[in-house]
Amino acid sequence: MAETSEGGKKVIDNNEVPSITSDGPQMRIKVKDECLELGRKSENMKKHVDEEVFVPLIMGVASEVLNDFKEQLGKALNGDCGDNAVCVDDKENVQKVLKEHQNWQRWFNVAKVKGAPRMKAKTKEYAEEKSWPGSEYLGDCLRAMVVCRGGKESGDTIYQTWLQLKKAFCIKKGNGRLKNNFATAGVLKGDKHQKPPDMLMNITLNVEGCMPMPAEIQVHHEEILELKESKDHLLYEIYRAESISSLQGAGQASNNTKIIKKILEEKAKVMEKKDKVLEK
Repeated sequence: MAETSEGGKKVIDNNEVPSITSDGPQMRIKVKDECLELGRKSENMKKHVDEEVFVPLIMGVASEVLNDFKEQLGKALNGDCGDNAVCVDDKENVQKVLKEHQNWQRWFNVAKVKGAPRMKAKTKEYAEEKSWPGSEYLGDCLRAMVVCRGGKESGDTIYQTWLQLKKAFCIKKGNGRLKNNFATAGVLKGDKHQKPPDMLMNITLNVEGCMPMPAEIQVHHEEILELKESKDHLLYEIYRAESISSLQGAGQASNNTKIIKKILEEKAKVMEKKDKVLEK
């Protein structure tokens, strides 16, 4: 992101784009009480209904509205700034697709519906930590990612993306969530750094004839995503770290101090790039 980018400055400012939190359920299953009454409302019945009835039900509805999600997301991204958001159905083919759209500013992908094993595991966890039914707390039954192109205008693109999605899906306190990790990346929380710079949104997808369905949308900066997905984990930590001194401290604690020191010296420029990227 460029230092002159007004949108980039807003994205990394927690006052301009504050995170929106919510600990409550992400959806309401209207038939939950009726289902529970069929089995004397026992604890065993609760668990079975939650994991073996509601999870398949949610998966069914999510599959039903998957294409609606893709359509609504595409309209949201292309509505105010032209046809510059490219839909990529298979992430493995992203470079091939983008070659056909040389002027792209963003590309997006909608994933398959989250699998049953993972949904059941999270449902069990939520039921124990929060309340029954745990399945109502699932926030990423549908998942999508939006990748903003790097360069001088990337900060503005990310900020514009947030405004468009906020408007399209009415993201606000009590209706959705936002984790603005662009504003907190590299900041220490306890003895750990915050998550890498990106945005994670939970929205509610409303489709006529179907129950409202929660979905997660991730917004990434192209260059940061490439680094995040790189197998070079050390380079990624260098990029994310707050300063070179913190990296040297981490290196001294390892058994490969000399190797890490050499990498630090060779990759010092990456640290400088980090600040420029986050200030675009």
